[in-house]
Amino acid sequence: MPRIPMLTAADANDSNRDVLQRDVNLYYALGHVPGVARAFSQMGLWLRFDSTLDTRLRELAILTVGYVERAAYEWAHHIELGYQFGVTDADIERLIRELEGEATDLEPMARHTIAAAREITRDGAMSDASWNALAPELGTEKMIELTGAIAFYCAITRVLKTLQLDLEPEAQAFLDRWPLPAA
Repeated sequence: MPRIPMLTAADANDSNRDVLQRDVNLYYALGHVPGVARAFSQMGLWLRFDSTLDTRLRELAILTVGYVERAAYEWAHHIELGYQFGVTDADIERLIRELEGEATDLEPMARHTIAAAREITRDGAMSDASWNALAPELGTEKMIELTGAIAFYCAITRVLKTLQLDLEPEAQAFLDRWPLPAA
C-alpha cells in the first residue's frame, strides 16, 4: 500500500495535468509535486528517445538496477520497455545468471554494462575495471550517458521503494513471468 494518496487522471488541474497523463503509479504519486514529476519525466524521456547509447545496453543496465535493488516496479516496467528496445527473454535469463554469479555467453559489452550497473547500484561508483572495459568502445559521451542512466534509475528505485508504490495490474504479468528473488 502506498505511503501517500495516489492521484488519478480525475485529479488533474492546470498545474499537474501534463504529468497525470502518464498512466502509471509513479506519476500519480509524483503528481503531488508537478515540478518533481516533470523533472523525472524529462530525464526518463531523454534517456529513452534522445540518448545515443545503445538502447538494448541501456535497458540491460536499468534492469540490472531493478534486479539488484529488488525493485519490482522498476523491474517489471523495464522488462516491458526492454522488449521494445531489443532485449530478449534470453537476455533476461543471462542477465539474471550474471547477477547471480554464473558465467554466461552474453557478449562482452553486455556483460561489462551489467557489471558497471551492479557496481554503481551497490557501491555508488563504477570500478576502474568496468570503466576501462567500456570506455574504449563507448567513448566519453556514451560513458556519461550510461552513468547518468544508471544513477537516474537508482534514484527512481529509491523513490518507488520509499513511497511503496504498487505495480499496476497490467505490469504484473512481467513480474509474474520474471519474479525477483527475495531481498
